[in-house]
Amino acid sequence: METIKEFLDSDIYLGIIKELGVENFNQDVQGVEIEELKKRLKQRQFLLEGFKCKVLSDQEMVQFYKQMIEEYRKDIILWTKKFWQYSDATIDAYPDGEFPEGEEISEEDVSATIEVGNYSKTSVVMYIIEFDILKNHQEILADYYKSLRIPRSAQYAKEVMVLYKEVFS
Repeated sequence: METIKEFLDSDIYLGIIKELGVENFNQDVQGVEIEELKKRLKQRQFLLEGFKCKVLSDQEMVQFYKQMIEEYRKDIILWTKKFWQYSDATIDAYPDGEFPEGEEISEEDVSATIEVGNYSKTSVVMYIIEFDILKNHQEILADYYKSLRIPRSAQYAKEVMVLYKEVFS
């Protein structure tokens, strides 16, 4: 039985990391990151099947990731690169997020970037889940983001869908 941790060290996954540039990633994987991956895939499953569904085992989760990579490897790499560009532009424009008019934070409270680190080795797996939702289940995207507690999830979902259409249309 292959675990998520073993999958992250597998040739198929490390091949994607290599294509995206090993130097862009932290190589250490924390247990909390693996639990977050499981949570995100479960959220996808709950939104598609309801809360009475049979939760995927680790082995079934790994099979999902492997199948996605086998079928959409180049698209996943392209999506990851474009999403990085989008994220970099967004973080520069809104380092503290967006605020409604009249509720903006003061100049002295604005965040300053101290250091830009590498991506987590698990980030590509998270992008695979989002890629699958964008490709096959766009109707649940806003709810997926809402379940992850992303602020303004509906607006964010619209922006990500526009980006997806730009990349794949």
